[in-house]
Amino acid sequence: MSCLGWLNRRKGSGSGRRGSSASAPATTMTTMTTTTTTTTTTGSAVSTSRSDDSGAGRPTSKSTGSASSQRSISSLYEERGHGQLRAFEYDDLRAATNDFGRAQKLGEGGFGGVYKGFVRPLDPRADRIAVAVKRLNTRGLQGHKQWLAEVQFLGVLEHPNLVKLLGYCAVDGERGAQRLLVYEYMPNKSLEDHLFSRIHPALSWNRRLQIILGAAEGLAYLHEGLELQVIYRDFKASNVLLDKDFQAKLSDFGLAREGPTEGNTHVSTAVRRHLFDPDTKRNLKLHATTFCLDHLAFHQDSVGPRLPL
Repeated sequence: MSCLGWLNRRKGSGSGRRGSSASAPATTMTTMTTTTTTTTTTGSAVSTSRSDDSGAGRPTSKSTGSASSQRSISSLYEERGHGQLRAFEYDDLRAATNDFGRAQKLGEGGFGGVYKGFVRPLDPRADRIAVAVKRLNTRGLQGHKQWLAEVQFLGVLEHPNLVKLLGYCAVDGERGAQRLLVYEYMPNKSLEDHLFSRIHPALSWNRRLQIILGAAEGLAYLHEGLELQVIYRDFKASNVLLDKDFQAKLSDFGLAREGPTEGNTHVSTAVRRHLFDPDTKRNLKLHATTFCLDHLAFHQDSVGPRLPL
């Protein structure tokens, strides 16, 4: 959204790449297999069809610019992301979440259940840290494609207003494919919890404004802070997580798409459950500045429910 560009100019991109935590993902991610097919994270393995709705897919470019300006998210992941994410063992995550016990469950989304757990950092002298472990529901609405998109996007993207992906787990066994994602833990849950749940006190006006501006910072970074544009496509109150200081962090990038490349005005998309404007829904053309009514609903929710007196 170009109208949010002033946010980037005010604070800049806000972060650098985090340090490497393991070298294992380079091998794991490029040789991962499922029971029926082989999937890799290289750009050639991800569909490049303009009508493909893959989260990490890239549309054909008409640009005559330099090759470096046309890199896809998958090629950027190959360059930057391999050494940044930790490959977790399934048994370790199972133990960290008490066998994905009900008492550890934080919530449920389209991808699957999210559980609180405690893992030990790579430094054996460090104390265990709290994490959120998202486990794919193989009978749910999403699957390996969304898991892969999340790994690739969050393996490259980093900003104070985006949730940090710490690592992943991919195991194929007799019980089927296990796909998990490990994030930093957000102690204040989501904006939706504070807007619609009576358990939490009503948010003050200043705090609501802080959260809205933080979410806008994250969107501005996705649209204007990178060498490629990222179209989020899942902007809603339940995907705006809040850290201990109530700083907003956008989460869930399984449905994200790369924006138009130079020389293109849009990318094609399938209609999802989002409240797109009529022109986008009719033509199936997604622009970086597409007005999605989810944004309006988000801001209306943020200032509407349970207003403080």
